[in-house]
Amino acid sequence: MSDFHMLGRQPILDGKKKVYAYDLFFRDEKSAPNEVSGRFASISVLTNVLNQFGAKEILGNRKAFVRIDNDFLFNDLLLNMPKDIFVFSVLPEMRFNMEIARRIVELRKKGFDIALNDAILDERLIQRIGPLLPYFSYIKIDVERSPRGEVFHELLAKIKQYDNTLIASKVESPETTQICENLGFQLFQGYFFSKPQLLKQEKIDPHYRSVIHAYNLLISNADVEEIASYLEQHSALSLQLLRYVNSAALSLAREISSIQEVILLLGRHNVAQWLMMIIYAQSMGEKGGSSTLALMAKSRMELMRRTWQLMHPEAPKSELDEAYFVGTLSLLDVVMHAPMEKILDEFNISQDVKDALLKGSGKFGRTFLFVKSIEECNQNAIDLFLNFYRIDKRDYEKMIYETSIAVNRLDEELEKL
Repeated sequence: MSDFHMLGRQPILDGKKKVYAYDLFFRDEKSAPNEVSGRFASISVLTNVLNQFGAKEILGNRKAFVRIDNDFLFNDLLLNMPKDIFVFSVLPEMRFNMEIARRIVELRKKGFDIALNDAILDERLIQRIGPLLPYFSYIKIDVERSPRGEVFHELLAKIKQYDNTLIASKVESPETTQICENLGFQLFQGYFFSKPQLLKQEKIDPHYRSVIHAYNLLISNADVEEIASYLEQHSALSLQLLRYVNSAALSLAREISSIQEVILLLGRHNVAQWLMMIIYAQSMGEKGGSSTLALMAKSRMELMRRTWQLMHPEAPKSELDEAYFVGTLSLLDVVMHAPMEKILDEFNISQDVKDALLKGSGKFGRTFLFVKSIEECNQNAIDLFLNFYRIDKRDYEKMIYETSIAVNRLDEELEKL
């Protein structure tokens, strides 16, 4: 790899909170972190990344939204990009002159999807891009910065006359999501799905308490027979585990019929992690559909463990498991609708894990904050962390790649359940 390219991705969700596409972020190492041009993909960066990684590994079966600048728009190499995968997002601050307008119309006629990226919806925007509205497949509106009120509704009605898909970006709460849905937005970007609802519940739901107890048994020294017996008493969990282990994902030669066999085959740690994935997956969305929350949790687990290994190459397995455990627990307050402190009291965990989750401090605190920076594509925070811990950027790149593969694999497995 002669050149290094920072890569980040954020999910774009449909109304059922399932991943519809990923918004990809690129930065060429040759660009300073604070340079505007460094935030957008060039042909060389995009082709280099895809040649190194492959679209399937980075995206799974999803589309990719890629932000482009003026130079990218007019480079004919763009015409060789797979149009079934990429949506090219033009920037609202572009000068939409006749030359740019003709290029957008040309690309649309050739079957490419063009999006208007993170636009502030006001009269000036409509005046500038009005004639191009029919040629945008997607219009992404920054709902945080757009003025609210009657004028917003009127301008939105003008846009909705055309056959394009509306994306609400910077959606950070369930309440804002509901407002946007009522206004006719079909897709959403932001971390509203990871925000806990009002925490009125002071007691852990008995269903979740049984899962917590099973998890504690799996990571303790309890006998396999005792663990299997407990899980078998909770038929819903047992059926989910058996369904997973007998799915095409594991390609077993014969069907497994007992929980004890599952534990011996997969190992305690893997069964415990899959048990938590079932809880995340069941927490939102329809049965059989992948859960964005489960995918986000899986990403955090992988990034916590892999980052800790980069920071401490000689770390024992027990430390790596603890780092992984931070990611595992990090979204349970969203699932259980209960305070994180109350949830953590139910688990047999160290103070280090508690401090990371509750305060972003202690042994794993900085690592957990770094993982959140990756989610948010906060390039300055990422650079500072990598430089402070002297982590090679190519090792970071490999970590992002391997985490994407692990998350995409889980996505496929959840779709089969």
